[in-house]
Amino acid sequence: MLEEQYQKIDELDQQLAALFEQRMAVVDEIAQIKFDNQIGLTNIQREKAVMDQRLAAVEEPKFEPYIVDLYQTMILIAKQYQVKKMKALKEQAEA
Repeated sequence: MLEEQYQKIDELDQQLAALFEQRMAVVDEIAQIKFDNQIGLTNIQREKAVMDQRLAAVEEPKFEPYIVDLYQTMILIAKQYQVKKMKALKEQAEA
């Protein structure tokens, strides 16, 4: 009964995972640049711009709050990763 929908979700999830991995590779580059240039972790203006741009792209208004949740979570994950990477870089530099 739901097999077709589940298959669609599975296919979309594969694409999302690949895109997320690409996104995190860029986050890794950003962490390196922030470390090298002693740039702070949080850029409130950038976060707001990202959220505004993503919301502007939403075609179905009923999904807007979920897009907000999705991007808030992705930004949090990116920051967590950056903190971990920058800490490791700092420890490496001090060794």
